[in-house]
Amino acid sequence: MSDMDRYPIGTLIVGRNGTITAINSLASRLTGWTSEVAVGKPWGEVLRLRDTAGRLVHEDSDPFKHAKPPVRGTPDRGYMLTRADGSQVPVSMRAGYAFVGKILDEVIVLIRDAAPDRRRELNAYDLIATLAHDLRSPLTSIKGFASTMASRFDRLKDEQKLLMLRTIDHDSDRMNRLLADLLTFSRLEAKRLELRLERVNIADLVTSVGEQVGRSSTSHQIVFEFPEDLPHLLADRPKLEQVIQNLTVNAVKHGDPGPVTLSVAIEHGDMVIRVRDTGPGIDPAARPFIFSKFFHRHTATRAHGTGLGLFISKGIVEAHDGSIGVESTGPKGTTFAIRLPLPSD
Repeated sequence: MSDMDRYPIGTLIVGRNGTITAINSLASRLTGWTSEVAVGKPWGEVLRLRDTAGRLVHEDSDPFKHAKPPVRGTPDRGYMLTRADGSQVPVSMRAGYAFVGKILDEVIVLIRDAAPDRRRELNAYDLIATLAHDLRSPLTSIKGFASTMASRFDRLKDEQKLLMLRTIDHDSDRMNRLLADLLTFSRLEAKRLELRLERVNIADLVTSVGEQVGRSSTSHQIVFEFPEDLPHLLADRPKLEQVIQNLTVNAVKHGDPGPVTLSVAIEHGDMVIRVRDTGPGIDPAARPFIFSKFFHRHTATRAHGTGLGLFISKGIVEAHDGSIGVESTGPKGTTFAIRLPLPSD
């Protein structure tokens, strides 16, 4: 292994005559050119880069023609690289110049794959678009019903007022869930999630979440299964509520009409909370990715969403020293299981 192969970034050296004099293994993998073939070739042939305007960099901005001291290099910029096999990949590149007197003697090029950056940007754009959609829908409903009640309150029947108030209440809950997920997501990303632990009556918490979600669905019945005298759990109640709510809403969203079962049991010193639906199950090919950021479960009736719910749920559960996973899935439904350690006292 050469010293350059130890560098954590793709590195090429271009000599005074404009040809490649050295290339490390990371740059070889990225460009598709082996060291044996690349060395001695014109740099523009190995680094066939186009800028955002579509111009070839080696033709438009050749440093051996344009660079003069005291310029010492170029900042990090994005380009499209055409590899040796003709395929293209987005890259980020910067260069350092070494002058002998006023003559550019050598250029050191640092290059890396920018595809992950592009994916993050696309995910961010997708998230913003989703948020705009998911916030606009309940806001439109809240604004419409509030305006109607303000202008026609005396002419509305009591049952109409009650329907409007319940809709406003339901859509406000939707917005609160969305904003809570976003806040937790930002804290997980920054590794700043903090727990405020307290003794939690898990039966009360599960029942409260189930009844709240059940009120918003006319096609699903929430069923509870847990024994009497469950021990208390040491947990951050609002965050644990957020997890169970995410799983229950998902079960209603993706499950076929019918029961959604929330159960609690004590197993091997852990408290196990299960959420079971009667839906079509999860595609086996998708199972490894369901707790990833921006994952969307593809079902015929899938509603719009941020794709953050399961990622957030996993982060919260693991912060409690617990685990979460798909316990079973198939044509008769999917069961998610949360395992949390019981307090020692």
